[in-house]
Amino acid sequence: MPDMNFKKQYVMQIILDTRGLQLSVRNRCFLIESGAESRIIHPQRISSFLITAPCRISSPALVLAVENGIQVVVCNSCGKPEARVWSPRFLNTSALRRMQYKFCESYLSVEWAERIIRLKITGQCSNLTYIASRKTSFKDAAVEAVEKVKNQLSSLLLNPETEILNAKKHILYCEAFSAAVYWQAAGSALPVPWHFENRVKRNPVDAFNSCINYLYGVLRNQVETSVLSLGLDPALGVMHRDGYRMPSLVFDLMEPFRPVMDKILFKAILESVIPDDIIAIEENKASITKNGRKKLIALFIEKLHSRMTLGDTTTTLNNLILHQVKYLTEQIRNT
Repeated sequence: MPDMNFKKQYVMQIILDTRGLQLSVRNRCFLIESGAESRIIHPQRISSFLITAPCRISSPALVLAVENGIQVVVCNSCGKPEARVWSPRFLNTSALRRMQYKFCESYLSVEWAERIIRLKITGQCSNLTYIASRKTSFKDAAVEAVEKVKNQLSSLLLNPETEILNAKKHILYCEAFSAAVYWQAAGSALPVPWHFENRVKRNPVDAFNSCINYLYGVLRNQVETSVLSLGLDPALGVMHRDGYRMPSLVFDLMEPFRPVMDKILFKAILESVIPDDIIAIEENKASITKNGRKKLIALFIEKLHSRMTLGDTTTTLNNLILHQVKYLTEQIRNT
C-alpha cells in the first residue's frame, strides 16, 4: 500500500506522512487507514510511530502504544520533534538524575566529552576521505583539510589540572574549529546543485543544509528516545549549555552520529539517488517536498538497521546509539 506512506521494509518504525490518515485499534492491533486502504499491524512489530503530517489518532491507539512501550513522535516539516507520547516507565529513577548532576560537575564529564568529540572529528575526517575517493579533483583539498582537523585531535589531549569549565570550553573550541574546516571543504566539493558556502542551521535556502537539518532532526528523535528510556535528564547537558526547552544532553550524544548523517547525504548526492524534486523554493525559502522527506527517511531507516563501526564497536546504528547512552549511564553511576 505505497499510498499510505509508511515503511513496510522496516516495520520497527512506522512513518505516517499522509494528511488525513487515521490510526486506531482493532482486536488489540493497530489499524492504519487512508481512504479505502487499510492495514492491521501487531504492536510487537513496531518500535515507534513517526508522524510528519496531520493525522487522526484515537486515544485507544495512544494507550495501546504506551502499554507496549511504543514511542509516538510528532515532527515538523524540518524533522524536528515537536511532541512525544511515552510510557511513564521511561521516567526511571530520580536517584539516577541526582547522580547525573553530580557527574556533570566532575572531571569524568570532561573525559567523556573529549571522547565524544574525538569520535565526531574522526568521523568528519573519514567523510572527507570518502568524498575524495569519489572526486579525485578534491583529493588535495581533502588531504589539507584532514590534516587541519587531525591537528585538533592532538590538541584535545587534556591536562587533568585544568579547571573543568575551561576544559569543556577548550573541547568545544576544537569541535567548532574542526567543523568550520570540514564544512568549508565538503561544501566546495559537492556538485553545483548541492554546493554550499556556509553551514546554515536555521531557515536555510539551499538543498544541502535543508536536507542535513532534516536528517539531524530525525537523528535527534532516535537519540532522545534512548535517553528517556534509560531515565536520564535530556535537558542536563555535559557540553552544550542548559537552556529552556533545550535537550542539551541529547545534543551532546548526537555529536558522534552527525558525521553518520552527513555520510548518508554525501553518498546519496554523489551516487545521484536523491530525487530532483527534493527541494521546493518559494519566496526565497527552501522546503523539503513530500517525496524528498520520504527519500530521506528511507535512507535514515536503512542506515539505522545497517552495521557500521564507531570507535571500537561494530553493530547497527540503532544499537550504537543505545550503546553510547548506556555507556554514559554507566559513567554516571560510577561517579
